[in-house]
Amino acid sequence: MPDHIEIETTYAVDTDARLPDLTDLAPGGIAERSHELDATYYDTDDLRLAARRVTLRRRTGGTDAGWHLKIPWGADAKREFHAPLGRDTDTVPAELARLAAGAARGEPLRPIARIGTRRAEYELRDTSGEPLALVADDTVTGEATTTTAWREVEIELASGGRELQHDIGRRLTSAGAAPSATGSKLLTVLGDRVPPPVPRPGGDTAGDVVLAYLWDQVEHLLAHDPRVRLDEPDAVHQMRVATRRIRAVLQVFPSVLERGSTRPVADELRRLAGVLGLARDLEVLRERCRRWLGDLPEHAAGHRLTGTWLRAIDDHRATEMERIAEELSGQRYFALLETLDRLRTDPPLTEAAHRKARPVLTEDLLGACRRMSSAHDRAVAAEDADTRLTAWHDVRKAAKRTRYAATLAAPVLGKRAKRVRTWASRLQDVLGEHQDGVALRTYLDEHAPTLVEAGDHDDGVLVTLGAVAGAEVVRGRTLIDEAARVWSSGPDPRHPLA
Repeated sequence: MPDHIEIETTYAVDTDARLPDLTDLAPGGIAERSHELDATYYDTDDLRLAARRVTLRRRTGGTDAGWHLKIPWGADAKREFHAPLGRDTDTVPAELARLAAGAARGEPLRPIARIGTRRAEYELRDTSGEPLALVADDTVTGEATTTTAWREVEIELASGGRELQHDIGRRLTSAGAAPSATGSKLLTVLGDRVPPPVPRPGGDTAGDVVLAYLWDQVEHLLAHDPRVRLDEPDAVHQMRVATRRIRAVLQVFPSVLERGSTRPVADELRRLAGVLGLARDLEVLRERCRRWLGDLPEHAAGHRLTGTWLRAIDDHRATEMERIAEELSGQRYFALLETLDRLRTDPPLTEAAHRKARPVLTEDLLGACRRMSSAHDRAVAAEDADTRLTAWHDVRKAAKRTRYAATLAAPVLGKRAKRVRTWASRLQDVLGEHQDGVALRTYLDEHAPTLVEAGDHDDGVLVTLGAVAGAEVVRGRTLIDEAARVWSSGPDPRHPLA
């Protein structure tokens, strides 16, 4: 599916204004073209895509006629996906509907506006003839509940840099133009029908601080929804991190958010993290296994089967990605997103949430540290190997929650929280690597014999993969020793914020 990153700024221009001279910004000259464009925009009945600044249209005319889906993609940029025009004007192409599903929340997509544009396009080129930027002078007529007409100028970067975009913008404003109030033709047409975005909280109460962090993590989850659907590198990991951070907020700050009210959404977040988990774990296991196999001598038994084994992991992950795609298309996931929106707009705050942040966050962060310390005591006291393994895994999870809590509290508590965050982060990293090793050993035990049987190989491959498992055992002991050193290097567990 063709796509590109669009970096564009829009300016409102009077109908009789003249554009400034831009020839000195185009060392290779300016190519001029004109187009008649007609676009029908699609959204849910309650404009959920527009509320997320996502646009979906079917456009005729110009050089890129077809279906276009634009999704915010980082600061001041959008990623635009294309599909062929086709003959069916009523059905959104499946691949575009799938990418927009997180914003639409499963609601049907229907025509909601029509926009016609008479465009004069100016392509600024470098000395080799490559486009630096496109300046589009648009006379627009939009039809939704009413008809609206206006003129605007879009500046879209090609190979030029941001400074060129700023130079063109400065000249436009000097000639009387003004930055567009909406930055979008569709938003201009729809006006105040579009639901306002959920505002990021400000203020200095405990509730303000916790909800601001929660707002950031929900946005992080939503931003990675289409990336996961595209199976982009690290996308599954980032979405799972967001689910865990949100859940940590709900669990670690009971002084601010009522636990009884948030427990159901915390449970749903845990479930989603579990669905995302195996695909992410397989990414980590594959890379870890690849490194171990690469360190084996060439004559090791079964070494020739390295590629076969890694492909087997890839196939397993592909199956898990199909499972994730199914999950992200289901009503349970859409209901979770709706719940997270309600949690941001109407959170179940406690009385303490309205107090100053410092004492409230201090107490809750101390609670997270105490739970981490108790988990550590159980790990140290464990007598048998299985209990010890589970106990150190619990320490890692407690360290992760403490890290998230300290990150949230750091803007208020300063150096004391940052010190706890660094300590918990180091402990989490060491124990995370240890857990990755445990997971790889478990995966080898479960799947290596199946690979040998399916491929009709001799038992040499089991010897090779057994060597990997043995290396992980030795590495695991070293990592537990390292975790003990990290624990000892941290603050006094009884007074971690002293």
